[in-house]
Amino acid sequence: MTARFVPIARRCFSVSQLTRSLTRAEVPGEQLDAKRARLLYQSKKRGILENDILLGNFAEENLQQMSEVELKAYDKLINGEHMEWDLFYYLSNKKTPPEDVESCSVYQKVKKFVDEKRVPRK
Repeated sequence: MTARFVPIARRCFSVSQLTRSLTRAEVPGEQLDAKRARLLYQSKKRGILENDILLGNFAEENLQQMSEVELKAYDKLINGEHMEWDLFYYLSNKKTPPEDVESCSVYQKVKKFVDEKRVPRK
């Protein structure tokens, strides 16, 4: 949240509501189409170009076919506790992902997508 909107948000929400909503990956009551649109945007605007490309391309090709459960898992994966660079390192085989990430079926789909798109080095 940018600094100029903080005073406005404080007038509308309590501090606990602000911190709770800023740290949660899932938006309560969000419609499925809105969730897909939000996740597509968040996949393309990650903060580092590498993840913008990897996750943005994955989202464009796969979000429409994903179930609500898969969308929730994807939301948790990209907006959860793992740092942005860690996600990139997991997907590019630079780091071994933690068990909770590696066992996630959505992470496995993203990883497979990234591996299939990888251009071999010459």
